[in-house]
Amino acid sequence: MTQYKPQYPVFLIALVFAIASTVSWAQSADDQAAPQPAQAEIRAEHQDWVVRCQPAPEDAFGAGELCEMYQQVSEQNSQQTVLEVVIGYPQGADQPIALFNLPLGMRLPPGVALRVDNNEPINFPIQICLRGGCRANIALSDDLTRQLRAGSQAQLTIADPQGQEIQLPLSLLGFSAALSDVQASANQ
Repeated sequence: MTQYKPQYPVFLIALVFAIASTVSWAQSADDQAAPQPAQAEIRAEHQDWVVRCQPAPEDAFGAGELCEMYQQVSEQNSQQTVLEVVIGYPQGADQPIALFNLPLGMRLPPGVALRVDNNEPINFPIQICLRGGCRANIALSDDLTRQLRAGSQAQLTIADPQGQEIQLPLSLLGFSAALSDVQASANQ
């Protein structure tokens, strides 16, 4: 679990950091009342990333199990979760998809900016906000995947209600090994 040391007032932290539980990248937003799938089993830990797998749904053509890599970032003082990242291969996807569970109380129009080390940031929208937080996802292009594999630190930038930027760190230690595990399971 990566630790995040805030640079913002405590009232902002209390307003912004309200992510409840992890939601698998394969679960859609309107499935909230549906029965939950089997609990994911941790298969491997690669530094700051965890690889976890669970049986594929019965209607998943040819897939025995679905695996994803996961990282949780917590605020250093309160230990509250401020960011969850899940990367995997949804059925039919040729490239990995990264799902970001973000805090409530953020300004939506700026969306999210993802910067890997000193590379140019990549901007993408926030798709939906629910009780547990806001969600944004992005397909990891070959170029972005290369940056993430070669990088040591990524940063997500969101905006607080006043439009001030908030940077959330994302460790890339163990990223390559975890992604290789997830790719191997997707190709079985």
